[in-house]
Amino acid sequence: MTVRQTVPSDMEQIGLVARYEIEKSLQSRAFIGIMGLMMAVIALMTLIRPLLGISFSDDPITFVQDYLNWIEILVLIGAVAFASGALSSEFEKRTGLLMFPQPVKRTTYLAGKFLSSIIILAGALGMYYVIVCLLSLMITGGIPAAILLSYGFALLYATAVCAVAFLLSSILKTSTASIVATVLIFLMVMNIIEQLLIMSSIDPAFLISNVAGAISYSLQSPYPSTYTGVDFRGQPSTVFIPTEAGSVLVMIGYIAVSMVIAAIMFKRREL
Repeated sequence: MTVRQTVPSDMEQIGLVARYEIEKSLQSRAFIGIMGLMMAVIALMTLIRPLLGISFSDDPITFVQDYLNWIEILVLIGAVAFASGALSSEFEKRTGLLMFPQPVKRTTYLAGKFLSSIIILAGALGMYYVIVCLLSLMITGGIPAAILLSYGFALLYATAVCAVAFLLSSILKTSTASIVATVLIFLMVMNIIEQLLIMSSIDPAFLISNVAGAISYSLQSPYPSTYTGVDFRGQPSTVFIPTEAGSVLVMIGYIAVSMVIAAIMFKRREL
């Protein structure tokens, strides 16, 4: 009597790949490093102020915003650690030979790895927010009412950054190249383009570096809007504030376009 082995469905395979990647990542030095860095940021922000004679704000919104100024760089480091080399490493280290001949679609494998990256970053960001909220409660006596909305924007931003990192990883040959490209794009290229657009009085609403501001702005009530201020030269300058709806659409756009292209490139790439 023969026993037929049923192949798991695509969704089940995505879950299996994600679970394996999460377990592997939680035991990695990268995860320990990311958590250590987040704790270091919180510790330094909390301890150095009193040493320098700088008092904490009594306003929960301002207090939390000071800590959220680090979210973008922390997300970028997390994406570099868990997403930048996720696909290119399979070809660089030839580990794809162990996985791809199995009855697992490349797109399913990609989805599982992407899902694991998001879950890990969601957990790390969640812990960061919880600790900051506890500090706010102890020092200011309250927490911002829109803190969950801010966390939602942070998670959406992290997903978009990871999607771009996966796109680069599907194209570039080595993990090192993927990491360098991700860092350059988010630390330099987008910021330079954003500043040039602002100097030309053009709204950089389509740049992910701009819409990331919604993470902090969403704490304010009412939500701020674009206004005209004065720059360091004393000249009128427009301060472009991304809208909440616009920020969501832009980040979803980055996720969708990046992952579709990544899936196509990953599927066509030869070992």
